[in-house]
Amino acid sequence: MRVFAGLYLSPFCDNADPMSSITEAELTRAIERTLVARGKMPVAEARPVARMVLGYFGADDTVLDNKLSSDDRDRFYQLEEEGLLTSEEEDATVSRGKTWRIHYWLLKKARIRDVGQGGEAPPSDEAERIYRSIGEADWSRRENARPPPGT
Repeated sequence: MRVFAGLYLSPFCDNADPMSSITEAELTRAIERTLVARGKMPVAEARPVARMVLGYFGADDTVLDNKLSSDDRDRFYQLEEEGLLTSEEEDATVSRGKTWRIHYWLLKKARIRDVGQGGEAPPSDEAERIYRSIGEADWSRRENARPPPGT
């Protein structure tokens, strides 16, 4: 159990997961196979985002939400949508009966490793595949184009 500002925090904050720390390379691959593969992030941002995330976590599996900048929190939410991070909260009673709600972010190590090692391919979205296959010229209107037959 950890102590934060004189409070005893829940056991889920302990680094009890027997799996070793996530490496930058593992998290980068997982980001590439999720956010980058789905077009939600440019490939050039995968490694810097992985580095930023691991900078917050260090050797721990959890990080307090209030340590994050607003922009970094947005990235954490993106990673949560892909199942690479999760968040939890806990109510803690402090002096004079006041309650603090403490928000945490947790690394989902097994999922990061599974996705990063190719255990799960990004889902194939048929509509997105078709949309992306349409050339730029097909999207622009032609002034002299004839209307389709029957119109």
